Amino acid sequence: MGLNMPNLNASGATEIYTVSQHLLTAVDGLIDLTAQGKDSLVHLQAESVTLETSSSYLSVLNSDEGGAVDICASGLEPSISLSTPTSETGSDIMISPSGILIAYGLPENLAAIALTPTGLTLSVGPPQIGAMIEMTAGSIVLKVGETEIALTPAGIVSKAPLIESSCAETKVSMGPQGISESVAEVSRSITPAGHAMAAAEVTVNVGVAGVTSTGPTSSGAFEAAAEVSAATLTHAAEGVASQEAPVTNIE
Repeated sequence: MGLNMPNLNASGATEIYTVSQHLLTAVDGLIDLTAQGKDSLVHLQAESVTLETSSSYLSVLNSDEGGAVDICASGLEPSISLSTPTSETGSDIMISPSGILIAYGLPENLAAIALTPTGLTLSVGPPQIGAMIEMTAGSIVLKVGETEIALTPAGIVSKAPLIESSCAETKVSMGPQGISESVAEVSRSITPAGHAMAAAEVTVNVGVAGVTSTGPTSSGAFEAAAEVSAATLTHAAEGVASQEAPVTNIE
């Protein structure tokens, strides 16, 4: 195998020499190749170029199928890091036995992909505030701030300060104060104080203090018997009030 090597002699001229083989050994363990100047260049050309230490190596290969680059690190805590940082953004790829991390962006709005032995995590933004998707073999969890939706084979669990869903005139809302539902002019709400239902001018409230209802008309029909018992019972009508039954008991 021939080897052409350029060299600067004492006068600064370029010397080129060719040998079949060239072996360079440093007995004390130091070989220094330095190219100086603005346009300096160190050029290695071969079908295979390998840089190797006791626990890592870099190999550049060429074959009939194409080129290949192999990077390997071993030992107790091996790692491989690729980085192209700037004064504003970071761009990093870190590989270790514990996982692979790919990160890019501004520090306050970093986008990252993390692969671990248990799953995959995608995130954008500050921790605990930004958006995040966590995937494992048994679940998918979506998070944004305090809002979280977990999908598992057992079902869907959601946690959030406020949950709202709508379809045309149908709306459902859940929050710290309760649940409200509405379809056009019909609505229902559940709060710590009780239930409230409304349909246009008709309202029914069921609370800890009792039941109240209002509306233009009110009617009730029972095939068997009806019984009303209370310490105080008041019926009031602005117009006509009627009550019909074969037997009526009021206690």
